[in-house]
Amino acid sequence: MVGRTVVWQAISYVLLDNRKESMSESGEDPSAVTRIILLGDRATVELHAELAADAATKNCTIVEAFCFEVGEAGGTDDLTDVDAVIAAVGRAIAGRMDVWVPFPGPDFTREQHLRRISMVLQRHGLNLRLTRDLFSAPIDGGMNEIDFALRREVRAVDDLDHAALAAEGAKSLSREIALALGGSRGPQTVRRIRADDTGRPLPPALPSPKVPWPQRKWPLEDYVRWLVHECGVTQAATARVLNSVGQRTPTGRLWQASTVSKLLNGRYDGPRRRGDFTPDARAG
Repeated sequence: MVGRTVVWQAISYVLLDNRKESMSESGEDPSAVTRIILLGDRATVELHAELAADAATKNCTIVEAFCFEVGEAGGTDDLTDVDAVIAAVGRAIAGRMDVWVPFPGPDFTREQHLRRISMVLQRHGLNLRLTRDLFSAPIDGGMNEIDFALRREVRAVDDLDHAALAAEGAKSLSREIALALGGSRGPQTVRRIRADDTGRPLPPALPSPKVPWPQRKWPLEDYVRWLVHECGVTQAATARVLNSVGQRTPTGRLWQASTVSKLLNGRYDGPRRRGDFTPDARAG
């Protein structure tokens, strides 16, 4: 037990350094209130009021709490066996919130569990907060050499997967743009084209990047949803696909993961009715 305490103290120092570096590079506003989900065993969640006070000192507020039985997470190799973990991560993704594990060592025991949770959240632009100081799990590095190596291997597989999907998506997109340019002169509409010879459904049609935003927004959103939700491509990789074929945001900027997220979350929707969009330079 003493050895594990020393290990987690060392990990905390690494996380603190990563947190400082992340805030410095991102320009994160330290006064902004962040909504988080509390996750731990039953004994941890019973400290809700005390932990809420800790979170408040870091400008965070606990929105929901999920608990499992003491020893349940550490006693399994497969986190899908722990319903509270699945529920917490799912709620976090749906609500765009980080997950906070204030007692990672006692509650999860296994370092790989925390790595898996953090990498799932990071795929959705979120993160895992660790210890009572709410340190963010590392994104570029790792908690230690082994953790870094394992994370790098997973990211290498993801990058290869995303590159292959992006390349195929770009081919489909080029084909659809050619069809759009050769089609009618009226506004482009969202349509699902027929399946290919293998029976697989092809992506939604997209207009030319030159089509005005009010007509381009809806087909573009349809394609992005297909790429992210049906193909499992990350928002960052989706942004690279859009940029590679000349697509831009309504203000003419290159797409980024953050602006893809805004598109999916309706931040580019018109203020009055469909088609009456007024670009907002602050939104990208």
